[in-house]
Amino acid sequence: MKKMNSMRKLFVYVMIVVLLTNSEVFYAKSNMVPNYEVKLLLDSDKVLNSSEELKKDYRSILNTGKNYKMISVLYIDTEDKAFNSEGWINRIRVKEDSSKFELSYKKRYAVSDGNITAALDKANTEGFDSSDTNYEAQIDWGYNNMTLSITRNKEVSNKGYGELELPKKSEAISILKEEMPGKEVNWKGDNWGTKLIENGKKYGEVYYKKYEGEYEGISFAVEVWEIVNQTTGGTEYITELSFKEDTYEAANVRRAQMMKVLDDYGILVHGDSLKTQKVLNSR
Repeated sequence: MKKMNSMRKLFVYVMIVVLLTNSEVFYAKSNMVPNYEVKLLLDSDKVLNSSEELKKDYRSILNTGKNYKMISVLYIDTEDKAFNSEGWINRIRVKEDSSKFELSYKKRYAVSDGNITAALDKANTEGFDSSDTNYEAQIDWGYNNMTLSITRNKEVSNKGYGELELPKKSEAISILKEEMPGKEVNWKGDNWGTKLIENGKKYGEVYYKKYEGEYEGISFAVEVWEIVNQTTGGTEYITELSFKEDTYEAANVRRAQMMKVLDDYGILVHGDSLKTQKVLNSR
């Protein structure tokens, strides 16, 4: 009997050692830790002049100066927006005076009722956890809504292109396909992403102005997007003020502070708008 008890104790000890040694097999890795980008819409009819630039008064209030950088951007998705339906965004961007195309592969998750943890948990179950340092997690925090964005950024040379020139559709598809990260490639099965993008179409190009400003210690950007509806021919201008913070607490405090400032000047839009979605829906 004593020998039997000794064997049982040894067995239990061995199992504990195995479980501790191979804990990654039994326990999920921790969630990603996001930073926060506050995104607030400004009333374009009030803050822009006839040249679709910030009016002098608001440049003074927001300390932007009159200079801005031009940026151009395009997106690749299929005719029925199959990537977007799965939460994926494929983007190419180039900035004024840059020698690189900036590639972004972004996976989005809705944040319901402010439950950021639930969105991070969902992302974790789909392979986005703290062990993958190639991706950056960010909470986009607007007036009403939050979205979790998990992004893989890459760069390739734009040698041979003019300033702000973006590649034609076939070349854009080739670039994005070549650099597509493995998670997107195999999202719905082997080579799902690389096969799907071969039938992609180009959404954009969109050109926008980017100002840099500061107010009461908050450094931010103000972007003015010109989005042309390819069906109706109409043009919509979206003006957005945005800034980043490392923590929820800092973002919460400064978001409230900036919203009050913009509301006091009567230029805050009490609503949200995803610029990417606007572009994808423009044709």
